[in-house]
Amino acid sequence: MKIYDNKHIKNIALLGAPKSGKTLLAEDMIFEAGITHRRGTIEGKTQ
Repeated sequence: MKIYDNKHIKNIALLGAPKSGKTLLAEDMIFEAGITHRRGTIEGKTQ
């Protein structure tokens, strides 16, 4: 397991009503950061 120091750890909280797009927003942020190489979709049930 990789060990990270405190300056590399970032915590966020996404708050919103059910079905407001929190998961899709988080996945798009991860995609744009280059951590994943695909976006999830609601139609494909990959969110």
